[in-house]
Amino acid sequence: MLRLNVGFILHEQVGFSRNFDFDYPSVQIDDQLELSHLHGLVRLTRTTQGVYARGQLQAYHELECVRCLSPYTETLVAEINDLYSLPGEEGDDPLLRISETGILNLEPLLREKFLISVPIQPLCREDCKGLCSICGANRNEVECNHTVDDIDPRMAVLQTLLED
Repeated sequence: MLRLNVGFILHEQVGFSRNFDFDYPSVQIDDQLELSHLHGLVRLTRTTQGVYARGQLQAYHELECVRCLSPYTETLVAEINDLYSLPGEEGDDPLLRISETGILNLEPLLREKFLISVPIQPLCREDCKGLCSICGANRNEVECNHTVDDIDPRMAVLQTLLED
């Protein structure tokens, strides 16, 4: 699905370009990354060193908020700005090689770029209130009226000195 036959580009003159539109309802890149509504544009240009890919792809990914544990959808963006080496030539990165059959595989590169754009601590929204520490309710949906002691239980003995 994310493999492009670029054999015809390899036989073109340096400077030849071709746009590839992406619009997929669902893409499973690997076990860790399932994307929905993948869309964007990648422009491939023939250079003397290979094929230069430039573009931007966006997709949605289901995550779980670290504060309230609710599922939500995050928009992920992958900026592509990479040079794929010609078949048979050694390049710096094995992910950026065109196969002998003229197939350019975007999947490993997109996996890397989309995984990097996944937030380390995903939040459903910036002002997420999280879960109630007493009853476990989602404080974004329910107002808890628990009285919360601000005193550390280890220091509770000292509180008795203040009351006297």
